[in-house]
Amino acid sequence: MPVIAYQSFNANSSTIHGLKALASQRFTIATNKYVTGKGDQALILPYDANNLTVPIEGPAELRPIELLSTPQTLEVFGSQISLLWQNYYRAFGAMPDILVCGELDTSNSEFANVVTGPDITIKPLPAKKACQSFSAISQTSIASQIEFLTSGEGFVVYKVAGLVVVFVHVPNRIATSRSETESFYYKIASLVHLKGSVIHLVLGDTNQPSFNFTADVLNVAFNTTKYENATASGKVEKIDNYNVIEKGTNSTGTKMYDVAVYRADLVELKGSTAYLSQSSSGVTITDHCGLGVEVNLKKSNV
Repeated sequence: MPVIAYQSFNANSSTIHGLKALASQRFTIATNKYVTGKGDQALILPYDANNLTVPIEGPAELRPIELLSTPQTLEVFGSQISLLWQNYYRAFGAMPDILVCGELDTSNSEFANVVTGPDITIKPLPAKKACQSFSAISQTSIASQIEFLTSGEGFVVYKVAGLVVVFVHVPNRIATSRSETESFYYKIASLVHLKGSVIHLVLGDTNQPSFNFTADVLNVAFNTTKYENATASGKVEKIDNYNVIEKGTNSTGTKMYDVAVYRADLVELKGSTAYLSQSSSGVTITDHCGLGVEVNLKKSNV
C-alpha cells in the first residue's frame, strides 16, 4: 500500500525563496513558545539527510524541545524532512512513496541539497511567493507508480499507484468559504480531466474553519457522501513527541488545518493519519504538523 505524506513549512510572501523566507517566521515562533511552555519533548530517531530513503536502526533520543534564540539553519529543515521519512518507516513499515512539502521551493540554490540520496527525485514547483510554492520528493525506484498530473495556486496533483492524490495549501482568502472551496476542488478535477469523476485523496494544509469542513465540501462538490476524514477521532497524537496529544495541527494545537480526506467507497485506509510534530529534531521549524497515510485502491476498483 502506498504511503503518502505532506509537510507544510512556514514561509512568508517573499519573491525570494531562500532561507530567510522560511526561518524564524511568526507562526513558527508562536509554535515554539507554545510547545516549550508545555515542556514538550522530542523523540529523535537516527537519521541521515544525505541518504533519505534508507531506514536507520537505533533507539530514539528523548530531548526537550529547544527555545528558539537564533534563526534555524538549513540543516534543521533537512532534519524535519528526514525524520518524517524515518518515523513513517517505523509507523507504516515503509518509507513514503511521495512527500510533498508546502511553502518550500527547492529550486532555490539554498535548498538545492536540503536532503539528498541515491534513490530520491525532487521536483520543485515554485510560485511567485515563497508561501505558495511546493516541492515533491519521491522514490526514484518506484517512479513508474508515480505520475505528476498538474499544479496551480494552492495545489499539486499526482497519480500514485492508481490513486489521484491532491496535495493542498488552500489559500486563506477562500478556505473559509464553502462555495469558493467547492469551486477550488472542482477546478482541480477539471484540470486533470476528471470532471464528474473522482479525486481519491486530498491531504495537506486546508486552512479549514472546522474539523469536517473539507470532507463536507468535497461531498457537496462531487455529489456524494463518501469522502471521510482519515482522522476520525479529531485528535492529533504526535508520533515523534513523548505523550503529546493535541486538538489540532496549528501553532497552538487548536485548529485541524492539516488533514487527509479520502473517498471511502473506493479507497482502503490502513489505520488513520500519522502526525509528526513541528519540532522533530528538537528544534521547532514550522507551525504545521506533518501528516501521512497508508492507502490503496479497493480491489473491486482496481
